[in-house]
Amino acid sequence: MRVSNVALLTLAALASQNLTAKTSATPAAPSTTPQTLRASNFVDEINSTTPRPAESISAPETIASEQFSPRNWAKSQTGLLVAAASPELSVAAKTKANIFSASGDEVAKSLQETWLAKLIESGVESTPQFRDGFDFIVARAGVSAESEYSFNSTTTILNVLLIIALLCPPVTIAFFWSIRRVVIQQLVADTNQRLQGIGVLESELKNSTQLTQKLRDELEAQISAAKQSVDFLTRESELSKSSVEQIETLKSQFMMHLQVLLTEVNERKTQIVQEISQGPAVVAQEAVKLAPQPQLNISEQSPVESVGSDGENWIADDYIKQGEGLYYEQNYARAVVCFEKAIFLNDNLDQAWYWCGNVLIKLQRLAEAIACYDQAISRKSDRYESWYYKAHLLVRLQRYEEAIACYERASSIAPKNYAPWHNIAALLGKLQHYEEAVAAYDRALAIKATDSEIWHNRGAMLGKLQQYAQAVDSYDRAISLNPNKYETWYNRGNMLWKLFRYADAVVSYDRAIGIQPEKYEVWYNRGAVLGRMQRYQEAIESYDKAIAIKSNDFELWHNRGVAFDKLSQHSSAIASYEQAIMIKPDCYETWFGKGESLAKLQQKEAAIAAYEKAIAIKPESYDAWRHLGIVLSEVKRYEEAMVAYDRAIAIQPENAEARRDRGAVVSELKQDTDKIESGEKETEVKPNSVVQNS
Repeated sequence: MRVSNVALLTLAALASQNLTAKTSATPAAPSTTPQTLRASNFVDEINSTTPRPAESISAPETIASEQFSPRNWAKSQTGLLVAAASPELSVAAKTKANIFSASGDEVAKSLQETWLAKLIESGVESTPQFRDGFDFIVARAGVSAESEYSFNSTTTILNVLLIIALLCPPVTIAFFWSIRRVVIQQLVADTNQRLQGIGVLESELKNSTQLTQKLRDELEAQISAAKQSVDFLTRESELSKSSVEQIETLKSQFMMHLQVLLTEVNERKTQIVQEISQGPAVVAQEAVKLAPQPQLNISEQSPVESVGSDGENWIADDYIKQGEGLYYEQNYARAVVCFEKAIFLNDNLDQAWYWCGNVLIKLQRLAEAIACYDQAISRKSDRYESWYYKAHLLVRLQRYEEAIACYERASSIAPKNYAPWHNIAALLGKLQHYEEAVAAYDRALAIKATDSEIWHNRGAMLGKLQQYAQAVDSYDRAISLNPNKYETWYNRGNMLWKLFRYADAVVSYDRAIGIQPEKYEVWYNRGAVLGRMQRYQEAIESYDKAIAIKSNDFELWHNRGVAFDKLSQHSSAIASYEQAIMIKPDCYETWFGKGESLAKLQQKEAAIAAYEKAIAIKPESYDAWRHLGIVLSEVKRYEEAMVAYDRAIAIQPENAEARRDRGAVVSELKQDTDKIESGEKETEVKPNSVVQNS
């Protein structure tokens, strides 16, 4: 009885839920009133050709119409829609009505006629438990209907399976057992397949590991071989370098020995010749030798003579002393022989190599001198003079980087000597490393701040860096230490010119002229600055001074012509321009300036010729073409003027001057055409009038 009750309850629940699902699944009729489209999170078409209506941010919710709801709704006190009160029914009728109330009147009538409805009604009336279960189901169905949710067909199938499982437990157990075995078999098959895949991956990983290890071993072997090759090449290069150095040393020694032998041979030859020529006087000399000789004062003898005039008992130091004396006497040929003899006797004396290098520089044997300095450094590496004079020699050979390195070594040996840093700064300036040069000058000034030359050169480097104010300060420091250096005043004037301090620049140039009045560049720059100050007459006077010193500078003549032109002395300007053209006939600026002066003197044809020469030198000159057009239009050569203006416009199309001038020429051409046409008409009218009068 308990099983049948459960089955009946389950069947009733299924029937009610299926009916509810069918009823709620009935689609609602579309509303005929226009509504705003709902906003969508997806774009239906990317390339839509029809215009889309404006979408609202949040579309209003749609409330179901009354025709789709079987209940009569009324508002409660809280403002919510609630069902209106209805008369009480019997327990069976109430239960049956509650079951099918959510489905509508027509559905309820059709269900009331079925056997399932009659069975439920009889069960509810006879069994209280049945009635309680159906009340619970009806309540759930009502809630589901009110919330507009329903179970689908999948829920129905699950319910049927649940009923079968309750009615036939053995079948259910067998079914789940079979399903369990199938699931376990499938899991085992999947696991085996995955294990096989893992095995394949493991074997591939093992193979790749072995291959990687093999490649790594080969790479290490190649690296080791390459390292050995590099080491071998390094050793070979070092051996080659040492061999070359040894060869150079042997060569130098051989040359020195050969020179010594040649000197000895020449001396012996001279001695033999003298003996042959003085044969008759030999007896007399022997007699003189036998006669008693006065004692010599040893203090009056030279160091070389005290050792022995023939040099038979001399040592290397004796030859070095003799060579130094000959060096200071500027007898470099004999001095180098002495140093070579000293090296021949003892080649470990760095002093002999050092002095030999000094003498070879005087003899212009520079490569041999560098070799001597290297030999001196190899024997005594902390000798300041060897590094310093080797650097000097490298500077003469324009090997500036090596010279800087040698100066740095010399500075490390004698850190209180400012000269290496001064020379380093000068070489850095030659290499255009101006900032480093200023830093080197600062290092030199930190050692010796009272050297005007360092301050002067530092100002020059600051000028290269366009730090003109700092350059003026550096020149001022140099002038305070040495006010009589013309170059410092001159360079200071140039820096003041760059700073547009023209009056101060003129004063500085005047001080330079007071020291060196024969320097044409000072007069030249002074004239240029006076021209900037529009003091043209004084500028001309400065240019005349410069021309008196150096008359073959075309820029002087040209600038002088510009100054005359500013003073409206065009004839003098033309004469100055012609002098410049004689020196440099291909100067565009001079021809153009001459053309302007000629045009101002109303010498139109000559001006046209000057402008054409300027254009021949510089065809892309806008100014020359435009001024040529102006002069051509003034002489009424309008077509040529228009061609000149067109060329000027093509060069600078954004410039409105040439366009305006060309428009004026067009107007002139039109007026001339109108005059010609009117003149022709008058000539036509006059003959007719004569005929009529006659």
